[in-house]
Amino acid sequence: MAEQTYDLAITGGTLVSAGRAYPASLAVRDGKIADIVTAGIPLAADRTMVAKGLHVLPGIIDTHVHTRHPGVDAREDFASGTAAAAAGGITTLFEMPISKIPTNSAANLKMRVAAMAPQAHIDYALYGGAGRDNLASIVEQAEAGAIAFKTFLQPPPEGREDEFLGLWCRHDEVRQVMDAVRLTRLRHCFHCEEPGMYGPLRTRLEAMGRTTGRAHAESRPAACEEVSVAVVLARAAEKPLPIGIVHCSSPMSARLAADARLRGLNVAVETCPPYLFFTDAALDRLGPYAKCNPALRSAEMRDGLWHSIQGGFIEYIGTDHSPFLAEDKERHGDDIFQAPPGIAGLDIFTPLMLTAVNDRRITLPQVVAVCSENPAYVFRLPNKGRMVVGADADFTIVDMKKKWRFKASTALTKSRANMKLWDGFRLKGAVVTTMVRGLPVYQDGQLVGVPGYGQFQRPDLDVDGGRPIAGALWGAGPT
Repeated sequence: MAEQTYDLAITGGTLVSAGRAYPASLAVRDGKIADIVTAGIPLAADRTMVAKGLHVLPGIIDTHVHTRHPGVDAREDFASGTAAAAAGGITTLFEMPISKIPTNSAANLKMRVAAMAPQAHIDYALYGGAGRDNLASIVEQAEAGAIAFKTFLQPPPEGREDEFLGLWCRHDEVRQVMDAVRLTRLRHCFHCEEPGMYGPLRTRLEAMGRTTGRAHAESRPAACEEVSVAVVLARAAEKPLPIGIVHCSSPMSARLAADARLRGLNVAVETCPPYLFFTDAALDRLGPYAKCNPALRSAEMRDGLWHSIQGGFIEYIGTDHSPFLAEDKERHGDDIFQAPPGIAGLDIFTPLMLTAVNDRRITLPQVVAVCSENPAYVFRLPNKGRMVVGADADFTIVDMKKKWRFKASTALTKSRANMKLWDGFRLKGAVVTTMVRGLPVYQDGQLVGVPGYGQFQRPDLDVDGGRPIAGALWGAGPT
């Protein structure tokens, strides 16, 4: 029998899954993982990549991205956003529905995909919007390929109402929106904050002349999120459907979700790097450049989020990348309430998680769990996020030992000015190669992929999208 020849062999590295790290070689054919063999066994391939001293992770999935393309291209377009993602070790991103063309109908979803496709460096999926204004179009968005649905539980920011059309509802309208999403069998994700709490708090602070820095966190305490999470979980328990709590900033929110899981509810919780690496003190130092919703929390709550990840109460992590220019953030001076919320973070995602490993906050297999395997499981992408034969050959190859300092000026996002939170951040761990379906898109500090290579990803409703467990494996999978 003739010896099999593969398109690519990756040898000499340490492969990492959610369960273990082990020396092995990978073979790739037609963009898929074709074989995984014991280290040292030769593989005949057209190309060989030697990963000696490096760790090979299944491709990192960013579950929470706002490029807002098509929108304000000066802030970000899909080419710059997916390039920044590739630099950050991300092989698939999930785009949120906010845009000048909000994803609130099948027609708008298709229009956005058509605009993104020629620019995409990496693979991508789109959330559909589910709100009070578009109940009749929710099922058609699922049919058009939405990965999940997103609902904001607060009114849109003043002046941006057009971007949020069909994406929001009030807490007393949640039932009917859930009823519409339930028909799709997709996960229903929520931005949980209670405007009836943060609105009066902001008014009080403004009346006191407290309009800078940490006043933002004081106006939106953790209770605003926790109360909203409790309402969502209570409504979902009435007629169960898969639920997602996005950008969780409070360990209590994660605990509420964990308790709901014990009662049988299918709920998954996401957190984001700013909550894991910074506290509300950053608001006094950086003002609008540290503003995000929910707000940054105390050191105790930050540490509690890490414990929640380790304990399995938080299943996945997304950047909540939010592009703004300096002029957007600084237009209202130091008035923290007038500044737009959001922090850019695509370029630094994987290096941050590697640094956390080196700081003993998390293990490398746990990083794979919360950044690759669990996102793929929660959102039903069986070909992504897994180091198994038959899955897409998406790899994030990293150097765990490299020490360096992040410079926002070198970021590939157009909104590099909105990375002041990360500028100068000391890191240990770097992305060497980001590979999508067997081809490098970012390598040795350079973008090497081409726009248009990324592919639109649809969820597979024929696979289980059940209650996630942090670090859970898929089982045997394809062989």
